[in-house]
Amino acid sequence: MQKSVEEDSVQGITCRAFTSTLFPRYPDLSLRLFGYLHYSSGSTTVDRISQSAFKSQVDKLLSVISDESLIEVYVKMFAACNPEISRENYRDLIMTAYKLAMDHYPEGAQTCIKIYRTVQAVIDSTFHRKENVSVPFAAHWLGVHCPKLVSGVHKYVVHVLTTAYRTAGQNVTQTEQVGLELTTPVLDKSFTFTTSSSGDNSSVSLPLSQVWLLATSLPPLFTKPQQLTPSTSSNGITSQSSHLILVKMIGSVFPSHWVPLYNSNSQGLGANRFLTHVLNYRGATLVFLRGEGGVEFMLGSSSEWKESHQYRGEENCVIMQLLPEYHVIERGPKILYLNTSIRGYPKGIRAGSDPRKPAIVVNEDFNKVTYKEIPYHLISVEVWGCGKPEQREAQLEIKKWEIKEAEKQRVVKINAAEWVDHPDRYLLELAGRPVYNNTAS
Repeated sequence: MQKSVEEDSVQGITCRAFTSTLFPRYPDLSLRLFGYLHYSSGSTTVDRISQSAFKSQVDKLLSVISDESLIEVYVKMFAACNPEISRENYRDLIMTAYKLAMDHYPEGAQTCIKIYRTVQAVIDSTFHRKENVSVPFAAHWLGVHCPKLVSGVHKYVVHVLTTAYRTAGQNVTQTEQVGLELTTPVLDKSFTFTTSSSGDNSSVSLPLSQVWLLATSLPPLFTKPQQLTPSTSSNGITSQSSHLILVKMIGSVFPSHWVPLYNSNSQGLGANRFLTHVLNYRGATLVFLRGEGGVEFMLGSSSEWKESHQYRGEENCVIMQLLPEYHVIERGPKILYLNTSIRGYPKGIRAGSDPRKPAIVVNEDFNKVTYKEIPYHLISVEVWGCGKPEQREAQLEIKKWEIKEAEKQRVVKINAAEWVDHPDRYLLELAGRPVYNNTAS
């Protein structure tokens, strides 16, 4: 209120003072928040709210309310308190949530060139070619498909409104630490895929904006911050990656790290390649299926993939379409299926609660993905592990052991008597190569 008196010479809280004091970095959010508080207070003045009305409305906003009600509050806020919200205002809400998350990203402020494609998929899925939808409808859609989208915005608003008395007038150029740095998973670079000879990063194709959006939709199992726990290698020596060592120096909780397990662009597309790189990872995984025409799907498994003739998975499993529209297809247990070797049962990957009519099917040749009985040529498959770092290290240890065992099997000692009748000896003779030990018998 003091700022309003000093800057605008009026009693009460003005929009200009509210923005310059509390939200100088996010003027659009400030304008919409002030408009919501002004409308809710029933104030008859155009550009200010009385001190008592302001305090009353802020107390209501900071009170404990259900997640569904909180989402509707922010949708209504960005709809300028109208009964319907437009595509443009809906886009502003999503972009505000995105900007806050990227400004507080664990590795520093980030941006993503694919953000507009990512956001457009959400808008198209919500509006169904309409220009406006009702506020309750948009809020319900977010509650089903992106239930955590506004939680970061609200967390930031609460932080500012409850700490502004300490920071008013101070330098606001630095990023405020409000806990948002733990909300978006970090794409681990300790096991990055090999890039192409041209030097680009086309093999790592998961956009950061998509990571952020998925974090608003997925169960906490895939995105929750992790506790630092040292892992022990096979020789008994404790091993930690560099980012874990750094986190140990500054605290014991760090954001979820997604580690790349498989990318068909650099490691080959096929069922055998998928099995080689994904099996034995005993943590949650996300499988991205990209098809012709820009379609993309995601299968979220809460536990490790295993070959079976039955559908597997726990309660936190999820099936989603990411592009060209973004929405959850199904959630629940026993909705994921993988079989490449068991005879008499369908081969490939399947997803859905109805085995007779699965939502998504990847054929055994890994060259076609079918959604709602519409086939698409499968272009690429990408898998990310969302478990603990020690689960990835355990998988790598198993791979090392398998390689050693395979090498042992290759070394086959043959005595002279066996070599006489060995097929390889006959092939060498046909090729005109000299063969020795002919006298052995």
